[in-house]
Amino acid sequence: MIILSAQFVIMLDASIVTVALPDIQHELGFSASGVQAVVTAYNVAFGGALILGGRLGDFFGRRRFFILGMVGFALSSLLCGLAVDAVMLVACRVLQGFSAAVIAPTALALLADLFPEEAARARAMSRFGIATVLGFVGGLVFSGLLVDSLGWQSVFYVTVPVGALVAVLIPRLIPPAPSSPRPGKLDVLGAVLITVGVALVVVAPTQGSARGWTSPQCVVPFVAGLCVLALFLFAERRHPDPLVRLGLFRSGMLRAANVVTLASGLLSGSAYLLVTLYLQEVMGCTPVQAGLIVAPIGLVNVVFGMVLGRLIPRVGLAASLTGATVSAGLLVALVASQVAVAQSLVLFGLVLFPMGMSILATTVGSTLAATAGIAPREQGLAAGVRQTSFQLGIALGVAVLLSLAASRTSVMEGEGIAHGQALAAGYQTALYVLAVLVIVAGIVTFAELRNHKRAAATRRAPATTT
Repeated sequence: MIILSAQFVIMLDASIVTVALPDIQHELGFSASGVQAVVTAYNVAFGGALILGGRLGDFFGRRRFFILGMVGFALSSLLCGLAVDAVMLVACRVLQGFSAAVIAPTALALLADLFPEEAARARAMSRFGIATVLGFVGGLVFSGLLVDSLGWQSVFYVTVPVGALVAVLIPRLIPPAPSSPRPGKLDVLGAVLITVGVALVVVAPTQGSARGWTSPQCVVPFVAGLCVLALFLFAERRHPDPLVRLGLFRSGMLRAANVVTLASGLLSGSAYLLVTLYLQEVMGCTPVQAGLIVAPIGLVNVVFGMVLGRLIPRVGLAASLTGATVSAGLLVALVASQVAVAQSLVLFGLVLFPMGMSILATTVGSTLAATAGIAPREQGLAAGVRQTSFQLGIALGVAVLLSLAASRTSVMEGEGIAHGQALAAGYQTALYVLAVLVIVAGIVTFAELRNHKRAAATRRAPATTT
């Protein structure tokens, strides 16, 4: 529960700030476009430093860095709420993102340490998936209520007591991990290159959504990020103790896990946000009402997540990954088909339930697969890679799909379509595109897992013949 509380708080913070942006802009003097830096600063720092955060835990102790991350997160959250101007808030959001980048991979790696047995790990990872989805949905559900009743500062203060309590309880309740050989000397150059490269790739879609996809603000960081990542790969191949052992990615299971993780990030970041915006802007719901419609999904997922922990080992991890991903895409398409101006809220709410369950299944399956078969000394690295894929999915999904929805709405309004119908068509188009992307991810996952199975059979063949 301690580890899951940390993951819940991180995901809560990733979504809860969005509703508070108008109030933050008004009180702290942000420009209309500049206020987005409050979200971008956190996402860039978080996404960029995840692999480094996981690797630091591998080198210097996961429990130690988990505690440091929680202390940093609680303090930076408090400073965010106390911010008196725009510069202070953005700077504190960067610190918050770096702290979260230490917590997320070390939390996942600690779970892998604590539950090495397959069935127990499946149940633990299912609860980790529940915390991930509930945290993100909880931010969307409670943000409006907090901002309306307690002000924008409350969206930061709400995470402070949880972070502080977790930091205090960790040494008492979580035993140190079994000692294992240190991977080697920390690759400082690799750490700098991977952090800068991923951060540039994460910031590019945000700038593309705000300033245009062909604008220098989008193209330059994206190309620069790819160049830095290419330089990182070049340096890692020649380093005696690389930050990231590239041979790790020869595992078809790990590659499949990260494809599903990317799809899971797309789903978690975009599906609920598009639905919430549709309920508010098209159906006329207040933020609180929209939250109450989405909230039951989280309650159902708590029960479903408990079942998943026992279901996945029986069905098999490979079948679970492919089935969950393809089903999620199909169910998002079903939700998209129900998007209309005159839609019944009751019917629409019922359609959301299976979609929410499928999103949870992709999250749990990818989390379990990302840590399967990984040596204990590299669990933090695998967790960091997994969390980076998830964060990239969120960043890309929110930026690209919201931009697509707005573009479709603008085109239809230009054709004389009423504003409400044009908005509904924009969100519907974005949801359909999301569905296609997730189904494609499921197909790619199937191919990766089939190749992984063939490779495993080939490796066993000589021993069987002998």
